[in-house]
Amino acid sequence: MPSNAAAIKQINRENVLAFVYTQHSTTQKAIKDTLQLSRSTIIQILKEFEDQNLIVKRGHLESTGGRRASSLYFSRYAKIAIGVELLAGSYEIVALDLYGETIKCERFDLPYENTDRYYETVCHSVQALIDSLTQDPDKILGVGIVLQGLISNDGTQVTYGKILGCTGLRIDVFTRHLPYPCQFFHDAEAATLDELWQSPGLKNAIYIHIRSNMSGAIVVNRQSLIGTELKSGVFEHMTIVPNGKPCYCGNCGCLDTYCSTIALLHEGETLDSFFHGLRTGDLAVRARWMEYLHYLALAINNLHMMIDCPIILGGTIAKFLQGSDLKLLHQFIHDNTAFPTEREFIRVTCCPDSPISRGAALPAIKKYLHSILGHDFVF
Repeated sequence: MPSNAAAIKQINRENVLAFVYTQHSTTQKAIKDTLQLSRSTIIQILKEFEDQNLIVKRGHLESTGGRRASSLYFSRYAKIAIGVELLAGSYEIVALDLYGETIKCERFDLPYENTDRYYETVCHSVQALIDSLTQDPDKILGVGIVLQGLISNDGTQVTYGKILGCTGLRIDVFTRHLPYPCQFFHDAEAATLDELWQSPGLKNAIYIHIRSNMSGAIVVNRQSLIGTELKSGVFEHMTIVPNGKPCYCGNCGCLDTYCSTIALLHEGETLDSFFHGLRTGDLAVRARWMEYLHYLALAINNLHMMIDCPIILGGTIAKFLQGSDLKLLHQFIHDNTAFPTEREFIRVTCCPDSPISRGAALPAIKKYLHSILGHDFVF
């Protein structure tokens, strides 16, 4: 057990570093005035963090008559986290700093294959991106890998990967090529992690991730709800039309078959062309959209009656959604629910243009920041 003096010293260290981190730029005086620590204690702590390259001095403030104070900054590039998303026709890699800001993002067109050659190619791209940023492997916190599939609770295996055909895939196909901690993430889980990072006031939510195939996540107390065997939130496979359209899961009438973008679009059609037609008054397109919203409203109403919390719409469809679309959803629900409310509880994701790979990099950043700022630090 640490002594009382050692515990106080550790708390002071964490408080100083957390203050600098949250302020982005500050001074010794601001630290002293806020934390009520002695100047000698602050100088000692700052010296320690400067030696660890966690705090840097950069420039000076305007003089008020005495010696000009140095500006203190948290070293946002002291560590870097990597996120990777694997899709059927491409993969994407992103590098984040310790504020969760994107340093670099690259996309590669390559059809997915469950082969050693494919994984080696992806890992080579990851390492090349890392090498372009740093030559110090210790700066890399880890690599998170996103894909459309269910993931084991420890993040080391794909337990259900029918979309890509990768059920049973193990993380060692990456760790044998990359000398960093690696972990798998379900795509909706990763998207939700980014949503939580960029929405610090969000506590509970149901996140519906709509793209070529749907996925989802349930957020309770800022954590994704984890099931016993499968990830909770796979409501894309709840039946909304008995004996309806066949789903890739083997059942019929799943939500995915009615509300994914594949279900919405005709062959050769894109979201851009669909929504252009919708916004310019194409009646056939509008009829399709109204039917789509009907099924989506049915699903949202069922979910919202189960958990009364905000509903967040994300995925590739998110950037096309307008306030009028949300009003229609609310109206459809209001007209058909057992418990109508005037409260608008559906919103679009706050980060519709963010790559999902960001969400796979963020857990490594949070883990590291907790280790240096203390586990009481709230993200």
